[in-house]
Amino acid sequence: MASKKENEELEKFKAQLVDDVFGKDTHGKVQMEKVVMLFWQFRDDPSVIHFMSQFVAKFAGSRDVFAGIEFYLPQLAHMIIHLEVDWNDAILERFALVIAQQSLHFALQLNWILQGAIEDYEPELPSGEPNPSYNPLYYSRCIKLLQNIERCAVYGRPRSAELQRLFDQGKITKEEFDIMELHDRKFNALQITSLISQSKGEPFGGELLYKRKIRTACFKPKPWKARFFTIEDRMLNCYNSKGGNLVRSMPLEGANIGNEEDGKYDNMFFVSNRGFHFVLRAKTSDDMEKWMAELKDESKSQSIFSKNGEASPMDLLKDLTPSQRARYNFFKHERDFVRDVCDIAERLRFKDRAERKVLAPEYMDELNIPECVYVPLCNSTDIWRRIDRPISKDVKVFNTKERCPVIMHFVSKRGENKFPNVNLDVAEFLHAQFDILGDSTAVQPMEAIAEENSESIAVILPTETSNSPGENGFDILNESVHRSIWNETSPGPDANGSLNPNQKGNRQVQAFLRSNLSGLPRNLATRIASRRRLNSQNKDFGQVKGESIPILGDAKQSQDDDDDKSVVSVERGSVLTGGEVLLGDPEVGEVDMESMTRAKDIVTGGESWAEKTRRMLQENVIESDTGAAEVTSLMAKSNDDLRQEVFVMQMIHFYKSVFAKADLPLWLKTYRILSVSKDTGLIEVLTDATSLDGLKKTEGYPEDGGLRRYFELTYGEPTSKSFLAAQRNFMQSLAGYSLVTYLLGLNDRHNGNIMIDTRGHLMHIDFGFAFGMAPGHEFSFEKAPFKMTKEYIEVLGGPDSEIFQEFKELFVAGFMEARKNSLIASGLVEIMMYKSNYPCFTGSRYGNGIPLKRFEDRLMLHVPENQLRRKIEGLVHGSMEHFGTFLYDAFQKWSNDYEI
Repeated sequence: MASKKENEELEKFKAQLVDDVFGKDTHGKVQMEKVVMLFWQFRDDPSVIHFMSQFVAKFAGSRDVFAGIEFYLPQLAHMIIHLEVDWNDAILERFALVIAQQSLHFALQLNWILQGAIEDYEPELPSGEPNPSYNPLYYSRCIKLLQNIERCAVYGRPRSAELQRLFDQGKITKEEFDIMELHDRKFNALQITSLISQSKGEPFGGELLYKRKIRTACFKPKPWKARFFTIEDRMLNCYNSKGGNLVRSMPLEGANIGNEEDGKYDNMFFVSNRGFHFVLRAKTSDDMEKWMAELKDESKSQSIFSKNGEASPMDLLKDLTPSQRARYNFFKHERDFVRDVCDIAERLRFKDRAERKVLAPEYMDELNIPECVYVPLCNSTDIWRRIDRPISKDVKVFNTKERCPVIMHFVSKRGENKFPNVNLDVAEFLHAQFDILGDSTAVQPMEAIAEENSESIAVILPTETSNSPGENGFDILNESVHRSIWNETSPGPDANGSLNPNQKGNRQVQAFLRSNLSGLPRNLATRIASRRRLNSQNKDFGQVKGESIPILGDAKQSQDDDDDKSVVSVERGSVLTGGEVLLGDPEVGEVDMESMTRAKDIVTGGESWAEKTRRMLQENVIESDTGAAEVTSLMAKSNDDLRQEVFVMQMIHFYKSVFAKADLPLWLKTYRILSVSKDTGLIEVLTDATSLDGLKKTEGYPEDGGLRRYFELTYGEPTSKSFLAAQRNFMQSLAGYSLVTYLLGLNDRHNGNIMIDTRGHLMHIDFGFAFGMAPGHEFSFEKAPFKMTKEYIEVLGGPDSEIFQEFKELFVAGFMEARKNSLIASGLVEIMMYKSNYPCFTGSRYGNGIPLKRFEDRLMLHVPENQLRRKIEGLVHGSMEHFGTFLYDAFQKWSNDYEI
């Protein structure tokens, strides 16, 4: 139980969060990290959750706000699955459905999170064995959530095209367009979630004999069992007896039901879907007919694919509009593409190591690439790149004991045909492709749109419709895409140009209250008032840092900064456009090209990423190609749960943003990790880099002198400009990763999991052991706060060098900033730890809140300010040439041949 002091601190934190988001003038920004904390801290107050979800949805048209929603999607999804299951209303689910209608990319990301959760909680493992993590409540919850996300993906924004035409014709203003479009999405989300809450009275049920057939390499028969079955909420539930325990649940939407033609017994029928196949026996033929009728009705009712008739693919699609069919195909094809890519890694895993390199290119050539798919290792605001064809020649296979990761490359396109803007982002492209241009049929006039928990808002639109946008139609639509998908405007000031102190909340809150004709929940209003009183009495009240932490995006050219949409933004990889190759930007900094060439020879085998992508484009692009072509790459993994790594990378990204906000030159490389199921996923490829193990095994690496000698041979004399630049890169990255590996308790830091790039930066990968979890557990060799080997110290010129002192100062400053933002960081950990299946948060060693307590201890929250610096510097001294670090590297050399 929390102490009185801890409760007081928590209440201070909640009051500070409320004031920061709703009380202070935020200059048009929504601080999403604090919104997520408010969702968590007020999880027992539905009125607050409802208000905040409506508030964020209103401003989700801003790129910054939407990027924040996507960044914190793991926490939002975790709360939707594990918190809302006990609520009386699907508030957060409706919020997610509203956002999913805004971006198909968001819908896909949430789809993959739910897929992993379904596999966590399903009744049986793929082997047919009982699942020890089975939870019928969470399992059915995730199934229904996934079905609703699929509905949003297919139906999209019901009135988007009509609203767009009215806006283009000047019949509604931009403000009216935004209001009606948001209400349209909210109403659609309300309808979808209402479907599953409509009561049908007592569920249909009774006793049946059943066999279950397991879908593996072949069917494995099981003996007949007597069980009690019920049909409720589109689920076939199996209990061990009437009123007994739930044994398993099967989703019925889209399921196949029929007579068992080869049955040895009377009254046999089957129910099957992609994951289950039940063979059932009723007592009488009448009972069988009743069961089959109920099952067929439930499998087709409320389906996103069909309204009437048998559930064959053609019948499912015939009732969809052209736009809905296009969205259906895109959503299906994208999921199939990602699954097929991961299947290559899974198929290779079962092949002999000698065969894998031969088979991988063949599997790539066999890969089916639909007309419109992309690599989803991106945000909605990143540039759209359509995958066009595989580059099988350059596929790379990694041979490990338990899995076979595969690096794949594809030719991707942007700026094609009817979308000449080469810098169009993912959300804008999908909006233009499937919301604006999808339907050629006339749209019916919009009827009244009901806001949640409010009276109906009548929105009557003109009945005039058109089958085509008219002359120069696409040009008009293409221009309007940029006016409608993102809305960067913020609420203006009052007439006096400042915040009105007599009203509740900041400008955004006041604008939201006016447009929604609602009031602030009591729990928020009282805290804003109390904060204003306390702030007027004591300007230094509270220890929580009030400024927002904007999450850093990738260093990519924003199209807003480029008025000419035909100018191709070029990143690290090369781009082929108009028959000319634009060489990628190597981002060398102050390291000269001669030194980069020497580094390239050792680190990348003599070919930089810019040069490699240029070669691949020249070898694989044909003359008839339109638009800009480039190379998109990924690593596919199977037999590996990446969800913990996704969370660790999110925390590294958070700290990277914290350090950037404080103008600290701590260097961290964040990269995309996407978990698409419980044991498969995609990872962004790190370019112009190799592992320290690989570096030390490369021909050209010095036999004596270690890393220091490598730096001297590669970048020049210790006093040269290039050496000093590379040394500084090494120091800044070492300081950044020393901080995050300590704070996040990252272990298994051998030289196969630490990379170095051509500019001298260190980069850590593979976060399977986090938050204190370690190989060997309590017997782990890795007892040092972080890895600081003799080699690292030598690269910095020894412990008495000026740059080593700078390393210590940077480490201390970074620690101080991390500590200032400890409540947000602890909140993110606490959310993901709640009912978690992550290895680092479960079991007797790591469950029961132990990782959170240790995380807060590492932040030294209870250390007095006058002792803090000495304690932090002690971490550096305690890590230097730690004997445990040497023992772990020696063990990895002996067991896995990783170089020391």
